[in-house]
Amino acid sequence: MWIFLPAFYLAVAHIAGDNVALVPDLAAFLPREVFIATVVVYILLGTGMTGMAGWIGVQGRQELTVLAGAMSRRWGKKLLAVTVLSVCLPASALTGGYYTGYILEKLFSIPHFWGAPFCLLLFSLLAAGRGRDIVKFSNYLALVLIPLVFYLLVSTKPEWSLSWPQWQNISWITLSILIGYNIGGMRSILTVEAAAHLAGKGYKTILLVILAKLLEGMFTLLVAELIVGTAATGPLALSGLAGRFLSEPVWWLFHLALFCTFLNTMAPAMLVNARQVSVLTGYSFWRSLTIAYVLVSLGSYLPFTVMLSIISIAGLSMVVFLLYSVYFLYRQ
Repeated sequence: MWIFLPAFYLAVAHIAGDNVALVPDLAAFLPREVFIATVVVYILLGTGMTGMAGWIGVQGRQELTVLAGAMSRRWGKKLLAVTVLSVCLPASALTGGYYTGYILEKLFSIPHFWGAPFCLLLFSLLAAGRGRDIVKFSNYLALVLIPLVFYLLVSTKPEWSLSWPQWQNISWITLSILIGYNIGGMRSILTVEAAAHLAGKGYKTILLVILAKLLEGMFTLLVAELIVGTAATGPLALSGLAGRFLSEPVWWLFHLALFCTFLNTMAPAMLVNARQVSVLTGYSFWRSLTIAYVLVSLGSYLPFTVMLSIISIAGLSMVVFLLYSVYFLYRQ
C-alpha cells in the first residue's frame, strides 16, 4: 500500500499536456504510429529513464541542479539550465500557450492570439507565489478529468485497435517528439527531487517512480486508443470528443478540469523556466520570470510543427545529461 497510493498520486501529478493534448492529437493524425510510439516512450524508455532519474535522486540525495554544480562548478549548472530550457520553453509554449489558448477560446470565445499570452501571464503570477488558493483549488478540480475520461471510454464504446505493436509502423519523428516532451524538461528534475526527498526508503523509491510512470503510460495509451477508436480530430482532439458525447454542464466541467490540468503543469514549469534563466543571466527572479514569459509567449505563436521539431531535438540532450549524471555518481 505504501507503494501503490503514492505511485497513483505521482502518476496523476505527472499527467500534463502530452498525456491529454499532444498524444491525442498525434493519435488523430497518425493513428498507426502513435500506438507503438506511446508504448516505447511511456512503457519502455519512459520507465527506464524514470528509474534512472530515481536512482540519481536516491544515490545523490540532492536536487539535479545541486548535482550539476558538483559535477562541474564552472559549467555544470549552466549546462543543465540550457538543457532544461531547450525543452521546457517550447513545451511551455505548446501546453501553456497553444493548447490553453484553445481552451479559453472554446469556453469564452477569446481569440487565441490574446488568450495564449493571458494564460501564460496567469501561470507566471502563480509561479511567483501569487494565488496559492487558486493552485490548491486547481489541484482538486484537475482530478475530475480522470473519471471523465473513463466515462468517455465507457459511453463512446470506441472500436479498440489494440494489438501487438508492429515495429514497422514506428515513426522516429513521433518517437523523438514524445521522448523530448516526456523525458526532457522539468519532469526529470522533479523526479530526481522527489526521489532525493524519499532517499531514506532506498530502492523502494525507485520502484515507486517506475510504477508511477507505468500508470501514467497506461492512462496515456487508453487516451490514444480512445481517440483512434472514435475517429476524433484535432487540435485538442480530446476536447472535440467531449463536445460530441457530453452534456453542456459536463462539457464545461471537462474543460475546466482540462484547464486546471494545464495550470498545474504550467505554474511549476514557469518557475523552472525563471530559475534556469536566472542561472544563465544572474538576474533577479522577477526579471528572469519576465524574460521567460516573453520567450514562451513568443514561442506560442510558432507553427505547431516547429515547436514539435525543437522539442524532439532538444529532448535528447536531457537523456545525455541524465546518463552522464549516472556515470558521475557511479564513479564516486
